[in-house]
Amino acid sequence: MEFRQLELFVAVAEELHFGRAAARVGMAQPPFSQRIRGLEAELGVQLLTRTSRRVALTAAGTQLLEDARSLLSRRADVVHAVQRAASGQAGTLRVGFAASSAFGVLPDIVLRFRTRFPDVKLELDDSESLDVRAALATGALDVAIVRAPFRPEGLIVERLLRERFVLALPARHPRARQKVVALSSLAHEPFVLFPRHSAPGLHDTVTSMCLAAGFSPHIRQEASSWPSVVGMVEAGLGITIAPASSQALRPKGVVFRPLSGAPAHAELAVAFLGPQPSPAVQHFRALAHEAVSRSGKNTSE
Repeated sequence: MEFRQLELFVAVAEELHFGRAAARVGMAQPPFSQRIRGLEAELGVQLLTRTSRRVALTAAGTQLLEDARSLLSRRADVVHAVQRAASGQAGTLRVGFAASSAFGVLPDIVLRFRTRFPDVKLELDDSESLDVRAALATGALDVAIVRAPFRPEGLIVERLLRERFVLALPARHPRARQKVVALSSLAHEPFVLFPRHSAPGLHDTVTSMCLAAGFSPHIRQEASSWPSVVGMVEAGLGITIAPASSQALRPKGVVFRPLSGAPAHAELAVAFLGPQPSPAVQHFRALAHEAVSRSGKNTSE
């Protein structure tokens, strides 16, 4: 039994006239009648009673009409759902992000996406053990917000913004009274940083910046989430160097100061598998750029 047979049957069941039903579906009456008889033979039941004056549904025909309408409607729903998924209007989008990339713009990107594409389910993954490179390469993730530099083979990485670094330190720290802190003066300070595996680009940029200032940072504690980093800084376990957007969270007991002698910048990027990302990924990418542009952040800051 084919969908086309069901369409023909529904036409004659609703018209109760073979001539009108055949015209409705664009067929000549003889082959139309033959297809209906073939359906009855396939099912082994009589669906219609026919006389020279009228056509009527049998009990089996009445049941098939109900079921056929349901099947044809379901088919249309399936086709519509598949087409929406193919255009990025529905389905699931798996988004990864390291804790250090959640500052500032990520909530805005997610809000914009949910508003524009409410039928796409967003699955966000910020687990500490997340290997973004591998997850994107294997398809476990569809797209990610990452800290640059991030240049794994086979992935497309587009910069969203570029921002300066700031120093985060306990409010009671002696240097908290300074308006600007020289990076070179931090040589003997204990640091709290993200572990390298969770944010390799950010970790390497900070450590390289310190080495250029004449010292290797003494990392006393590591934490994979920004709240944990802030909590350790507030507790006096160390200081940290973070992207300027981290100030938006306004943690209690922690102050931020500009750094002098810190030429490097923190870069935020969107990464996905190339060369032909899915429509949903393209929508997310476009909204990520839009969110940064509308936020007023200067990518050359």
